[in-house]
Amino acid sequence: MTRPLIDLAKALLNATLILLALCLFLGWKLMAATEGVTANAAAIADRVTPLHSAVASLQEEVASLRRTIEDGAETAPPARLAALEDRLARLQTGLSEIRRLPQQAAAEAARAGAAELAARLISATPGVKPDGSCAPTGG
Repeated sequence: MTRPLIDLAKALLNATLILLALCLFLGWKLMAATEGVTANAAAIADRVTPLHSAVASLQEEVASLRRTIEDGAETAPPARLAALEDRLARLQTGLSEIRRLPQQAAAEAARAGAAELAARLISATPGVKPDGSCAPTGG
């Protein structure tokens, strides 16, 4: 009676250890994916920071132009308006680049995932070398 109980305890311990190993592996893969997402988020933040400062300086310029108009000048100086329009155009260009970033990040992630899947399939296929060529068969 004690022998089956000991065998059952060993089987439960083995199953627990296998599940623990699986959880550790999946946690490791999750952390690797999280690091990739964090790196992409940092790159996006680095691209957004100049736009934030450009918007802040643009707000200051508009406030200055508003004060100039309120102080008695009937119209704003054309040179200042042209500079303001130019800065707005550059800001729009920067914003359109930012809008494309999520699509680029998703495309890069898809390419990396496809490359990893292909490498795993090739390594799991007997008779195929890692470079994708067929190994000679002995026949």
